[in-house]
Amino acid sequence: MTETIQVKPFREYDELICQLTDRGMLIKDPLRAQRKLTQVGYYRLSGYWHTSRKFKNVDGKIKHENVFQKNTYFENIFEFYLFDKMLRIELTNALERIEIYLRTIIAHEIGRLSPLAYLDKKQFSKNAFKADAKISYSSWLERQNRLIRESKEESIEDHRKKGKPVPIWVAAEAWDFGALSKFYSILKGSNQDLICERLGLDNRKELDNWLINLNGIRNRCAHHSRLSNRRNPRTILIPRQGFFNLLSLGQSEKNKFYSIIIIIWFLLKKIGPSSTWICRIADLIDNKPQIPGFKYKSMGFPDTGFPRKLFPETNISIVEKNPIEKLEDSSATLRAAISQIDTEKLCPDSISRLTKLIDDIVDSAEKIDELCSET
Repeated sequence: MTETIQVKPFREYDELICQLTDRGMLIKDPLRAQRKLTQVGYYRLSGYWHTSRKFKNVDGKIKHENVFQKNTYFENIFEFYLFDKMLRIELTNALERIEIYLRTIIAHEIGRLSPLAYLDKKQFSKNAFKADAKISYSSWLERQNRLIRESKEESIEDHRKKGKPVPIWVAAEAWDFGALSKFYSILKGSNQDLICERLGLDNRKELDNWLINLNGIRNRCAHHSRLSNRRNPRTILIPRQGFFNLLSLGQSEKNKFYSIIIIIWFLLKKIGPSSTWICRIADLIDNKPQIPGFKYKSMGFPDTGFPRKLFPETNISIVEKNPIEKLEDSSATLRAAISQIDTEKLCPDSISRLTKLIDDIVDSAEKIDELCSET
């Protein structure tokens, strides 16, 4: 006899709030909490309170219960959600720069061999043509052809309309991170080495591992998924050289968010040596919400927070930054503050102050425009 699995019953928002309080969650403002559930969704937020539940060890495995640990506040859970969102924004911006940078490098190095190198099977690993290949050349080429067909890039449309072959440096404009990652994976070793050399890496497998992980992280960011306290798509391979030797990462850290930050920062410094991205990441990490079960170690960081001693850039004084960098930092801070404003609870005085702040920003922008016009 087949057992019928019961679907979870539908619950209205007020019932969901009651369910949380019945399970021990503390809610300072139930009406505001209900509004947040309507905006974000119960099950999206449930990922952020998962580790705040009580748990017990059953046969060597952690089993969580549907009861919250002491001092689990809804308001802090929502702060965790916003914290994770700010990290996703920072990683999305960084990964965009890295994706464009890597596409450019790959298209240039492989294009030097032949403008249509992606059609030359001799440029690829023999493994890509095996029947049981994890990533086959034919599936990659099919994917690229689809991306080119669907692309609205002017350069690609121009080649398409004129019936001209599309050289790799044009075709690469249609690639997504997945196509980029898979293209590198199926290249023959000597071609992979050309790309690694440009990046200062001496192990082609490490870059392959990085691209797979960064593609997975990019997808999490694109789908607004929880980011900071999840396992990496794969265990990060860390080079045994210079910068990386100082970090002394253990196996646990290589499976967590910290190692993702490390490889992104390594690549960003190749693109822009004066980048201050790591400073913003360090500030975010050091100001993470205080929530039961959400520790620095769950992200792979030391118990004390972001290891600034290993990243001297994070200790730069604001006076060392140029005026444009100061404005960029202020802009990032302002965006973060705005994202946390609950407009429904703004009092008249707060609205007046916010309006004046906007007016001041507009006045400052007009003055800058005038100065630029004069010069």
